[in-house]
Amino acid sequence: MSDTIRAGRLLHDLIIEAKTTAVDANGNRTESWTTHLACWGSIEAGRGREFWSAKSVIADLSHTVMIRYVDTLNEAMRVRYNDPKSGKTRYFNIRSIASPDERTHMLILLCTEVSF
Repeated sequence: MSDTIRAGRLLHDLIIEAKTTAVDANGNRTESWTTHLACWGSIEAGRGREFWSAKSVIADLSHTVMIRYVDTLNEAMRVRYNDPKSGKTRYFNIRSIASPDERTHMLILLCTEVSF
């Protein structure tokens, strides 16, 4: 693996979102998504219906997302991509996070695309 990610590979303007819960004065809970991180990355369609992660198989993963390394992500987050070609917003639930070179250069997010 290379020690760096070439900027030319990071073509997608991404937003990493975290789910937040707010409680109003009446005790009612409201869940929403807030921006955790804005970054450039690449989105690629998966190469099959199963990926190996932590020595177990995760079925139905549809995309891999590559971004520069950050240490604040977790599997409860999602990736939002506003596709300028189609004008649609796409969402990818993060199912697994890997640092393929075991260093702090890049992250590979194994994701499932969701639609609303």
